[in-house]
Amino acid sequence: MAKFEPKQFGKYVLLEKLAVGGMAEIYKAKTYGAEGFEKLLAIKRILPHAAADKEFINMLIDEAKLSVLLSHANIVQVYDLGKVGDDYFISMEYIHGVNLRDVLYHLREKSRKMPTDLACYVTSEICKGLDYAHRKTDSNNQTLGIVHRDISPQNILISYEGEVKIVDFGIAKAAMNISHTMAGILKGKIAYMSPEQAMGKSIDSRTDIFSLGIILYESLTGKKLYTGESQFEVLKKIRTTRIETGKLPENIPEPLKPILAKALAYRPEERYSSSSDMQIALTKYLYATFTDFSPRKLAQFVKELFVQEIKEEPESSKGLEGKTSSISLLGGTAQQENIVHRETAHMKESKLSAVDETKPVTAVKSITVTKTKRWQAKRLPLFAAASILLVLGIGYATWKILKKPVQPTVVEKSETLTGTIQVVSQPAGALISLDGTSTQLQTPAILENVTLNQDHVINLTLENYGSATKTIQLTNTEPYTLELSLVKNVGLLNVISEPPGAAILVNDIATGKSTPDILDNLILNTEYKITLSKPDYLDVEQSVTLSSTTPQKILASLNPIQKPLPPVTPPVVVPPVVVPPVVPPVVVPPVVTKPEQAPVEPKPKTPAPKTAAPVVKPKKEIEVGEGSIKITSDPSGADIFVNGEHGGTTPATVKTRSGSVRLLVSKGEDKIPCRGMVQVKPGDTTSFNCSLGGLYGKIMINTTPPRAEVFLDGKKLGGKTPLSVEKIKRDKAHTLRLELEGFRPWEQPFDLEDKESKLFNVDLEK
Repeated sequence: MAKFEPKQFGKYVLLEKLAVGGMAEIYKAKTYGAEGFEKLLAIKRILPHAAADKEFINMLIDEAKLSVLLSHANIVQVYDLGKVGDDYFISMEYIHGVNLRDVLYHLREKSRKMPTDLACYVTSEICKGLDYAHRKTDSNNQTLGIVHRDISPQNILISYEGEVKIVDFGIAKAAMNISHTMAGILKGKIAYMSPEQAMGKSIDSRTDIFSLGIILYESLTGKKLYTGESQFEVLKKIRTTRIETGKLPENIPEPLKPILAKALAYRPEERYSSSSDMQIALTKYLYATFTDFSPRKLAQFVKELFVQEIKEEPESSKGLEGKTSSISLLGGTAQQENIVHRETAHMKESKLSAVDETKPVTAVKSITVTKTKRWQAKRLPLFAAASILLVLGIGYATWKILKKPVQPTVVEKSETLTGTIQVVSQPAGALISLDGTSTQLQTPAILENVTLNQDHVINLTLENYGSATKTIQLTNTEPYTLELSLVKNVGLLNVISEPPGAAILVNDIATGKSTPDILDNLILNTEYKITLSKPDYLDVEQSVTLSSTTPQKILASLNPIQKPLPPVTPPVVVPPVVVPPVVPPVVVPPVVTKPEQAPVEPKPKTPAPKTAAPVVKPKKEIEVGEGSIKITSDPSGADIFVNGEHGGTTPATVKTRSGSVRLLVSKGEDKIPCRGMVQVKPGDTTSFNCSLGGLYGKIMINTTPPRAEVFLDGKKLGGKTPLSVEKIKRDKAHTLRLELEGFRPWEQPFDLEDKESKLFNVDLEK
């Protein structure tokens, strides 16, 4: 088969054909700019039969308008959708690496499987890209509703440096609707559809999560999840098969099975609600199981797997350099039309080149693809002009041109190169300031025309959150993504009562704490209602608004309830009890008329009036003021304390007086006790269920760059990031500090009160 010969395509030079699919063929290409500027990129040329479908092209254009908005480290950047002659094309970021399909194929050939840690890492990186796209909003902060629809191994690229990127956002929907679909465009991709997609139902972001679950399954097992003799047989299996945890292969690690089963749940509502939830679950497992894992392992793995292909690359590159050094741009005009264009700095550089993107290319005789020095690039127009003038024999003109300095027709030195910054925050909606000036934009947003090679200070502010600031410098024209996390502005409140032991409620919700104790995580400048409740004392309510992070305190005196018990006891009314004994002597004479019953009718009958006496009423009143609490715990066998008194072990039903009851459920020193206030109604049974979590939790720390030293509560730990730290007490607050030479120290307080583990992904700043 004849080798591909490099050729001109619009303002690009196609260097090498990389792949051919049912819808398009992909080329490695170059574009040129001022002063020897060169950029590698990928060109996807739509095949003629697909380009002839008007509906497909219209949909492709609509989707491309969305895909050019995506700028994320885990998504291949789309630059343009355009047209050269009758050929539609898409230009995009070039990734020096392989796709996941080739990785899995190579492993099968060698009877190997992808290591579990790498399978989890690759999947978690895909989750990051999907989550960004699924949450992408427009200028009005409305979700764009982007769904990939074709998450399959061939659309996952892995660079030789260990980067993981999703390709073809915005193209899948058009491909799904093209009239030639079953003729081959989707061949091999049906096996990665979700059940609702296979049945032609409406889909949302959860269809991508299902497809990603299939990829994770295949990566772990080395086998496809759905197979069949025909496409329709595969579709049938997808529509009818339900994946359950217990039915997954035994070689999948047990902790991974519930994660995988949830991603592969048949009903969308039973899957992860977002890709970020799946990413968190995978990352927790990854760093808890493989404590020494580093992303660099992926780069080493791919280079080792494709060592032969990498060795062959330099030879083919040398051949390309020779062939492209004299590609003529005069051999006919190459009219190029940009239909959807991403305004990035590198494209502005391209506009300065001799290849104009809006006009036929006729200005330059040849282009040298090899790297050139600046003085050579500047003299190209001069040499071309001089050659023409020499042919015409105009000596004077030749002398004049040689004498004149070279005119800056190729590049204007005075023009400042700029780039773009995609600013993302968690949570979103933060106001963005650039170099001390408000941009009037809210995250997520794109900052354009940011000058290269200068320090720029980006500051984010959001109500009730601390500001976040980062200084960055753009060194090239590639779009840069800045992600910052905002920490809530919270204060501390020390709550004290006299006497102590009062239950603390915030906004009528039990905190499980009793005085004296500290309330943390109270958002600043927010009004809270603090209620103190103690049996036999009047409740105390107080409104509190914290205005600074300086700890504050409230001291409350509890007043005992004036029990109105004396008025309640008189119902024991003694007079009615005393009267009956006086009556019997009067009644006895009539009864004596029956002599035979005289001996049977002794004084024992006198107690009868006593049984009818209202002495029972006080007991009934006491019973009316009682209720029950059904107490259960996980695990069971925990000690129950009701208002400070031991009430048995769980599970149990405890009787107590009505009103506010303070409960404490505790089991051993290795479990966090469960506290709460329960309102007991007379005659009713109230349920109290609690989960006794472990007293100790763990944290996983990942930094960019890695190898940072870790300090917990001021003490230096032995390892460096990425690191998993266990045996962290959950009943107290902690401080985490990270230090790496050449970077600013990073510090943040945290607690594990609400969860047993926490993940820190930290970008260290210089």
